[in-house]
Amino acid sequence: MTELDRSIERMADRICAILDKNLHGIWLHGSVVLGDFRPGWSDIDILVLTNGKISEQQAHRLVGLRQTMLETEPDDPYYRSFEGIFADLNEYLTGSFTRLVYWGTSGERITDRWQQDTFASYELAKYGRSVRGTDDKSIFAKPSVMDLRRAVREHYGSIRRFAVRTDEKLYSCGWLLDIARCIYTLRNSDVIAKTQAGIWALSEQIFENDEPLRKAIMIRQDPMVYKNRDDVKQWLKSLGPVVQRYADVLEREMYLADPCGTSSLSFRKTKQSAVPDNILIYRDDQFDPAQCGGDDEPYFKLIHRLRDIKCPELPAKYKLISCGAEELSRHISECYEKERLSVKELRARRTEQDLWLAVIDTSNGGRIAASGIAEFDKEIREGSLEWIQVSADHRRQGLGRYIVCELLYRMLGKADFVTVSGKMNDPGNPLALYLSCGFNDRVIWHIVRKRDTAPADRKRSSSI
Repeated sequence: MTELDRSIERMADRICAILDKNLHGIWLHGSVVLGDFRPGWSDIDILVLTNGKISEQQAHRLVGLRQTMLETEPDDPYYRSFEGIFADLNEYLTGSFTRLVYWGTSGERITDRWQQDTFASYELAKYGRSVRGTDDKSIFAKPSVMDLRRAVREHYGSIRRFAVRTDEKLYSCGWLLDIARCIYTLRNSDVIAKTQAGIWALSEQIFENDEPLRKAIMIRQDPMVYKNRDDVKQWLKSLGPVVQRYADVLEREMYLADPCGTSSLSFRKTKQSAVPDNILIYRDDQFDPAQCGGDDEPYFKLIHRLRDIKCPELPAKYKLISCGAEELSRHISECYEKERLSVKELRARRTEQDLWLAVIDTSNGGRIAASGIAEFDKEIREGSLEWIQVSADHRRQGLGRYIVCELLYRMLGKADFVTVSGKMNDPGNPLALYLSCGFNDRVIWHIVRKRDTAPADRKRSSSI
């Protein structure tokens, strides 16, 4: 038995003595069960569940137990590393607490509020290890793929907020391991130890500059050796920009894992477009009409994986042509009452020569009857349909479907997938058109214009 195991056993014995017959089970998760515990860096993640409410007397004994154990055995290196909660089983399952004991990095307390981390929930359900009481893991619900993706997005937000600047603590390079772990989760729908996530990311060549990650792994594997080195401290303090560049890779991976659910825009537009101050964007599952505080306009976003694409047939009397910015700009103006796209704007956004096309009516002087614009992002191999329009007197002739299918056909072998967005309440019902062309995975996004700010000038786009 290792010294770590002995400390866990002694801690479990003391917890059992305090809870007596009220104990349901003591569970470990995190780095200890994943084989990645590193003294000087890692925590011992613990969950203690009881068969009934924890009494006030028990709570007061538990809240200070770490300190009590250290006073008894001051040379033990592990007692201070225990972190987790003590809670009634039924309250844990419902997420509503009357009394629980919390041990954290910053201290301990008796409280009635706590929310479990999604990664911890997954670890408990799949890898959790019982050290006392029941070993029935069926009480732990394994988070879904969507839950894991949501947790990654939340962690990404923390990286953007809190890791812009780093300090000289070892945890500063832990951000790099966290990012590698998030990417592993996105690609594999599983949770892995931080060190192993870093090693995996190196083998997959996830990051263009992997030297910082190599150094982070080296420090993680033996933190006590590097903890007080001045050169390491200086390096840790300079990591902010590196962490943010790694976060850029995570942002791309989040989008690739769920293009429709991650952003209302194509990835290119997500990177290029700043959301105006008077605009709020909510995914449908996060939208509360009563609390939105503005005027809501819902948009859909769809994806096509470019499977079973065939060359479309053009209806009789029409001809496909290539066209320039002037012709497209003029046709867009003819098709919409208020929306415009200038020649300059069109030229600025062109990404591929063959993704601008138009259909002319050969029986009517060669006037444009329908047109379409798609864009292609080489970085992530995403195609996006941007403008699809049919002149009023040529609608219901199959031209809209032809334009969409022709653009999809042209992106075969070039793009891995194609996305499109549009207004849910558009009287032309573009949603039905795209669904009929094989798009799916619909996600609704709510674009809310705040009522207490002046409206910003906006130009129409099929994406938001």
